[in-house]
Amino acid sequence: MLSLKRNLPSFYILSFLFVAFGFYQAYKWQWICDDAYISFVYARNLSEGLGLVFHLGERVEGYTNFLWTIFLSLGDLVGIKPQTLSIGTGIFFYLSTLFVFFIEENRLTLGKIYPLLIVHLAVFYHLFIFATSGLETSLFTFLICFGLLLWEKENDFLFIVFFLSALVRPEGALFLFLVSLDWIFHKKYWKPLAFGFLFLCFLGFRYFYYQDILPNTFYAKGNKGAYFLQGIFYFLYFLKSYPLYLFVLLIAGIQIYKSIRYQNEQRFLFSSVIFYILYVFYVGGDFMGNRFWIPILPYLSYLAFRQISDWDLHSQIESNQSSLFTRLYAKNRLLVSFFFILSTAVYTDPLKIKGTRIPDWHGIVEERMFYENHLIRTDGYDLGSLSDFRVAFFGAQAHFIYFLRPSFAFEAESGLTDRNFAKKKVETRGRIGHESELTEKDLDDRKIDILLDNRLHGATLPHVQYTWRTVPIRFYVWNYDPNKFKKLCVRSDWNCDDLYQIFQTNHWNPNQPKSFE
Repeated sequence: MLSLKRNLPSFYILSFLFVAFGFYQAYKWQWICDDAYISFVYARNLSEGLGLVFHLGERVEGYTNFLWTIFLSLGDLVGIKPQTLSIGTGIFFYLSTLFVFFIEENRLTLGKIYPLLIVHLAVFYHLFIFATSGLETSLFTFLICFGLLLWEKENDFLFIVFFLSALVRPEGALFLFLVSLDWIFHKKYWKPLAFGFLFLCFLGFRYFYYQDILPNTFYAKGNKGAYFLQGIFYFLYFLKSYPLYLFVLLIAGIQIYKSIRYQNEQRFLFSSVIFYILYVFYVGGDFMGNRFWIPILPYLSYLAFRQISDWDLHSQIESNQSSLFTRLYAKNRLLVSFFFILSTAVYTDPLKIKGTRIPDWHGIVEERMFYENHLIRTDGYDLGSLSDFRVAFFGAQAHFIYFLRPSFAFEAESGLTDRNFAKKKVETRGRIGHESELTEKDLDDRKIDILLDNRLHGATLPHVQYTWRTVPIRFYVWNYDPNKFKKLCVRSDWNCDDLYQIFQTNHWNPNQPKSFE
């Protein structure tokens, strides 16, 4: 009789309302982070015919999202700015993730009065926060979750999904590799070989174009050695954010254990999830709070929900023969459902202590709280004003590079756009991607004119003042070229009084070049 039941209208109405709530929250909290502007520069340069480069003449893969960057470039080519396209696409794939899990919940819970999994996911703060951000997180999350669901059903379409995920982020290759092993183990050869060949072609293109099979971001952020201690802090940060989610992890663990024990054919599937978790621990996570956990969290929640559904079914059809645990669940069904929803609904900001926000916790930050929606706006920039200059910038200033368009831009915090700086050894580990130490030689070797921030220990440099949206910002002079600065200093948004005051005080000729190293 259970198979004849259908979900009641309340199930669909509530599902629709909570998906609408998720959409509203994603739209309300839309934002763009500084890292996204690295990809935006690559995308624009490609659409303008300069190549998939950060600046003309030097091929360095300073992004971690090949397919996402290509997609943004195509949008730019037809007149859709990456700020708009990234936000719209991110929200679309966030809703797509909710939709595929709604389909699964609808399939598993015939006869339910109310939705459970879809509510749990729709109120998940970091899921709708990273629906936007300008990064590929939402797209990658959809591809991984959809691919894992297809893997459960042994649907061959999963190879396309995981292949796309490997083009979106390097971690996607882990899932593509393990599903290929799974198929080969079951003597299904042609699709693993075909998509393995396609992925090798992609690596060949990467080597031909960038002279490396790994993106430069790997060396800048992930090639500093094991960082398990930071990985533990990254996990604890997640638990501080969602203290009740341990309940979900416990139930998901039960489901994984049962599936591996009684359904041996799924061991590769669950191994991929476990390996991804270990990978996050190994690299130390990310400086953005919870971002690296997001791609697998919806699937872990789904596994916990599936276990709850199993208990629910057994409590109905085996009431006289059920185990003590199942009978206990039957008496507390509503309480379990309530805690399942609370596990994501209860969010505490780890950076807010006694009403005061701290900047970070063990190097982990909430980027959305810092940037809000300021980087979505494209107004207030003096477009192309640094076109004659070679500049050094730090991660948070990537948006200035996109709009001010210097002739050369050196990312001097982790070396995302610089092959040599990215491979520098790090003496002391700290915040992921912010650990390399800038030296005077680094600036001299790259013939830098302006630093967008002075992070040289003990160095006092003259500055020019740039007014961005009524906010005065100091950019520091490393090498002074009179011809370049005369053109810059007459622009309305720039003030060079400090620079010329130093020339006057020291009786230097402002018509002669000067180095301030």
